[in-house]
Amino acid sequence: MRCPFLREAHVQSCQASPFRKQIVRSGGAAGERCGTAAWRECSVARELTEEHPSAGTCPFHSESLVQYCSTAPVTKFIPWSDQAFSRCGSESHRFCDLYLALARTPAPAAIPGEPAPATADADGIPVPGWLWFASSHTWLDIASDGVCHIGVDAFLARTLGGIDRVQFVTSKGLERPAAVLTVRDVDITVSFPNPVFITAVNGALRADPARLARDPYGLGWLFEGIVRDRTVVGNGTPKIADGLLRGSAATAWMRREGLRLRALAEAASERISGVRLAADGGLPAPGLIRTLPHEEALRLSHLLLSTSTDEERFS
Repeated sequence: MRCPFLREAHVQSCQASPFRKQIVRSGGAAGERCGTAAWRECSVARELTEEHPSAGTCPFHSESLVQYCSTAPVTKFIPWSDQAFSRCGSESHRFCDLYLALARTPAPAAIPGEPAPATADADGIPVPGWLWFASSHTWLDIASDGVCHIGVDAFLARTLGGIDRVQFVTSKGLERPAAVLTVRDVDITVSFPNPVFITAVNGALRADPARLARDPYGLGWLFEGIVRDRTVVGNGTPKIADGLLRGSAATAWMRREGLRLRALAEAASERISGVRLAADGGLPAPGLIRTLPHEEALRLSHLLLSTSTDEERFS
């Protein structure tokens, strides 16, 4: 499925002109000499030394089919031949900044005959039903065309608060995606457990890392990739999502993670003073990592993102 804001047009331009300008063709060419023998009267064409005695139309007149984004503030024409390299023509458009500005959240890939999965609530943490979740608090979105996206979940984003810097440990090829998120003076490594053929990273996070916490399931995505192995390992689970959870199972796990975080925060508060925790017995206040001293922040992030197996973490 391509982006609903993608448009197509025929454009024409003059290859003899010192200034290349593409003009959308609006139908008939009435009054236009480029497509008739009257092109010989064009001063720009006459200045060139090439001879085209039998040409009925201007040899320097060029037409092509292009695509463009109807929501972009500045229209940029992309040749149709390059559309395979554009995310507009695939389900990757669901993570485009311009698309998200109107759609607000990435829409799940439509499955014929099935209702669209909903977003559940795990004690204030949104858990989209179409995403797969790993124990490392990373999520995986798989589109029907094999394009996938990976990021950190809203639970981790809330715990970290504003992100000061994002560094990509892996950026291309078949790898286990990993990135380092810096919060204040604490570097936290997050990684997706299964190998993915990475095709791109979200470079916008380098200039605006705060968007990761602001919109973890949309603008804050980390990696884009391609699922080359479509093997199903059981219960309809694709191989790339082996060991991950989604739906009601992911929601239940997220609630358990909330209880675990509260216990970790309470243990930290027994060792230090001045840590502000939620008074209602729910999740600690957003940005907990920022409120902790360096050593306690490292300890908590390590325990929260421990490398224990998914079976242990998901139990």
